[in-house]
Amino acid sequence: MTVPMEDVWAAAELVAFGLRPGARPTEGNPYGLLLERYRTSTAFRDTVDTVAGGLGLVVLGAPPRTGLVLTTQPGSVFAVRMADLRGGNLGADDKLVAGLAVLGIAAYAFPTDAELDATEVKIVEVAALDRFIRDAIERLPEGGDAEHRRAADVYRRTAAFRPKDRQPGPARGCTQFAVQEVLGWLVERGAARAMPQMGPSTYQLTDRFRLLVADMAGGEALSALRAAA
Repeated sequence: MTVPMEDVWAAAELVAFGLRPGARPTEGNPYGLLLERYRTSTAFRDTVDTVAGGLGLVVLGAPPRTGLVLTTQPGSVFAVRMADLRGGNLGADDKLVAGLAVLGIAAYAFPTDAELDATEVKIVEVAALDRFIRDAIERLPEGGDAEHRRAADVYRRTAAFRPKDRQPGPARGCTQFAVQEVLGWLVERGAARAMPQMGPSTYQLTDRFRLLVADMAGGEALSALRAAA
């Protein structure tokens, strides 16, 4: 069956909204109307999934309060990498710490796969996350993947907190700064929101982050960190 061009155009519009981290669907706005159509029309959903697939994307879900959640296929031009932090100026050890911070946030917020089915709001705080990661890596069994072990060793020997000269908060060169930097990176991608009313280093994780974690659930590194924690 031939799909009308206006449906293909509408599907492409919805994918574009999904790629825009700051876009929020609300009842009656263009994003909200397209999202509701995706959630209620099988034919339109198939068209959106096909358009996304042609761009190297996969639709993970479409929660009403978050919008279309997309992840990338291998080689996609839309792929987002941890190396993109700081404009690509991360050193080798910084990349390991940042990657472990992402896994730590996932394991802290969703300690089991069953938790990924829950939709309650997840609130996280930088210092608590850092303590959680440090406690978990101390319990990691000997052996295992060499890269994971090296990441744990780098994290362990990096100071937990270094104060800034004249401002509150952690300075670059400590793990709390790395955790906060990763959370800021997630905010830019619509996977978290800063919650200054609850504290300067407190964040809310969105459904976008939950679905992204669900997509990587079962990975060896996340499983190991969950088990250790």
